[in-house]
Amino acid sequence: MKQKEQKNGMNPSQEQLPAVEMRVNRLGKGDGHCLAHLSVTLGGAFAVRGLRLMEGKNGPFLNFPSYKSSNGYQDICFPVSAQLRQQMTDAAVAAYRQVLDRHQAEAATQSQAEPEEPEPASGIGMQM
Repeated sequence: MKQKEQKNGMNPSQEQLPAVEMRVNRLGKGDGHCLAHLSVTLGGAFAVRGLRLMEGKNGPFLNFPSYKSSNGYQDICFPVSAQLRQQMTDAAVAAYRQVLDRHQAEAATQSQAEPEEPEPASGIGMQM
């Protein structure tokens, strides 16, 4: 069996990628490189929590759950193909932008809906 072939006889480039459902749990605080904290469901069968969408010098990227070992940080789970990594990153960026758009729309709606405070009456009925 060739080294690149998998047990099912398919090359990694022929793989069927699972459906990726990305959810933003919360947005980053805006004081660092973390844009959002996310969860993902792969193929409707496997869920991973603790992903972070980070802003890097080459654009956004996904940071996967990890633990600190004597050799530095070790990923707990990660995509094994570049195609799946790219699909997950694209889904994370799309989910992040959707949440940002929704927050901006809500902020605009609230600013339009806030009634102006009435001006205080000028001394009528007030004693000092």
